[in-house]
Amino acid sequence: MTGYGLAQWVLYFFIYSFLGWVWESCLVSVQQHRWVNRGFLNGPFLPIYGFGAVAILLFTWPVQNNTLLVFAAGMLGATLLEYVTGYSMEKLFHVRYWDYSRFRWNLNGYICVVASLCWGVFSILLVRVLQPPVAGLVRGLSPLGAGLLALVLALGMTADLIVSMREAMDMRSLLNALSESKRRIARLQKRLEMTAAFTQLDWEQSRQAEAVRSAKKGFAQRLQALREERKTLLRMIAARLEEMRFDRRRSPERLESEMQILKSELRAMESRTDKMYQRAARHLRRNPYAVSRKHGEAMQDMKNLLRDE
Repeated sequence: MTGYGLAQWVLYFFIYSFLGWVWESCLVSVQQHRWVNRGFLNGPFLPIYGFGAVAILLFTWPVQNNTLLVFAAGMLGATLLEYVTGYSMEKLFHVRYWDYSRFRWNLNGYICVVASLCWGVFSILLVRVLQPPVAGLVRGLSPLGAGLLALVLALGMTADLIVSMREAMDMRSLLNALSESKRRIARLQKRLEMTAAFTQLDWEQSRQAEAVRSAKKGFAQRLQALREERKTLLRMIAARLEEMRFDRRRSPERLESEMQILKSELRAMESRTDKMYQRAARHLRRNPYAVSRKHGEAMQDMKNLLRDE
């Protein structure tokens, strides 16, 4: 239909994935005042741009001589792809890698009118300006050369995808675990406050620990401070529970239940290894604007560990 072979389509995908990575990495780096290797993958590719470019070329092929129809067809095709991709990734990873909620006329935060109009403009630039020289470059390769290059790039991206998926799944696991940890500790604190509330000194110690963590420089140091802060809080809760063993008004069964919750939280904290945090941190560094509607506080805790890096 388009006159391009499979290997050529694959190469177009990688070329535009690379150009998209260059664009977003430079843009986000300027905004963040540091170099950001932007994207889901570790390598220099942003697949959403590759898939978007391929989708635009396919959608606009029948109308490529009509600029207005190129704008409309490219805008609709890319917008549909962006919505499906954003929705699917949030369902899988519990994270939004882009969020248009702050823009007017957005649909569930995955797409918005401004982004769709940008896709339309990009469609015209792609079809009229970028694709002709890119197509000439790719067509200059021999069929064997194009096929081998496409295969090597595909294998490399597959390996990268496996590593990046593990990082994303580690981040999802940590967000789930940190959110559940907050809920468990909050339940214990609430129960304790009903009978023997934390003293002002306890709260001062907790705030001082948080201040010490905030003052730390570097991810590893902040992570260690966070662990110590959580352990201190759990020791305080354990001490309160131990004191309550001598309170006859306190149900032994309820005390045992609360102690089991505390032990469960200690085991869960030990299961969250430094390597899990490091892999999740690498992923989050590449996606500094990622948000999580389901685990908002936990996501902010992760971002705080990376602050000022």
